[in-house]
Amino acid sequence: MKRILKLTSTILLFSIILLIGIAYYFSGLVLYPKVRCNPDHHVYCQGPKELGLDFQEVTIITEDKLNLVSYWIPTKQPQGTIIMVHGHGGQRNEGLRFAPSLNKAGFNLLLLSLRRNHGGYATMGGLEQKDVDAALTYLKSKGEAKIGIFGFSMGSATSIIAMANHKEIKAGLFSSGYGSAMDVLIESAKRDFGIPYYPLIPFVKWMLDYRSGINMDTVRPIDHIAEIHPRPLAIFHCKMDDYVDYHHAEDLYAKAKEPKSVWAPECNRHERIWNFNPKEAEARAVKFFKENLK
Repeated sequence: MKRILKLTSTILLFSIILLIGIAYYFSGLVLYPKVRCNPDHHVYCQGPKELGLDFQEVTIITEDKLNLVSYWIPTKQPQGTIIMVHGHGGQRNEGLRFAPSLNKAGFNLLLLSLRRNHGGYATMGGLEQKDVDAALTYLKSKGEAKIGIFGFSMGSATSIIAMANHKEIKAGLFSSGYGSAMDVLIESAKRDFGIPYYPLIPFVKWMLDYRSGINMDTVRPIDHIAEIHPRPLAIFHCKMDDYVDYHHAEDLYAKAKEPKSVWAPECNRHERIWNFNPKEAEARAVKFFKENLK
């Protein structure tokens, strides 16, 4: 009996250690994604100069002392200013696909570089709130009053919560976002790795909370999107998105209050809605901000 108990205890201990090790690995994929520019996805990897846009690199300092080196793209006779917020594993250049048309339409652009690129770690929209807070402080110090926000994937999740918390953001366009950080991580774990919820996901959640210092269950844009009312919002999402399922767009839209709109073309790659139809994507984005950022 003693031998059986000892063997059982050894197996149990080994299993727990293995689960913690695997959880540490997967939490690292979330917190420290590889940051790179993919020309097939982001298209413009050389910065605004590749598009012939006038720009400056500006340093935005967060309350926890991270220096976010971002792109400031001014326009003549501006009608307003748009903060563009990139996605998980992305960089400040993600919004460049929309930059020429928005800039030409009369909008200053702040292509915000998030904390993962400057000594921090990614939290699926949690701590990134501090980055948007700092961007708003920077813009207000420049006298900018008509401010909109345009988020991509994780940047959409970040932007939804930020807009709910900051009444000075007048209009928000959210592309390929998700309703809950943990939901999209659970879905991707099952789809990409064949991992069921039990027993691993609770360990991954615990490890994420421990390493990030926040409760990942609180990163739920779907709980905040109704608070944006009565300011206008728009949702862009590929109907056959291969990473953030379209149900996230449907769920967010259902929770949002008017005025709201959704555009869901028949594209099938995550956050490549511009790549699928650049002309219509740009026209819709310009129309939204011209009508609503007043």
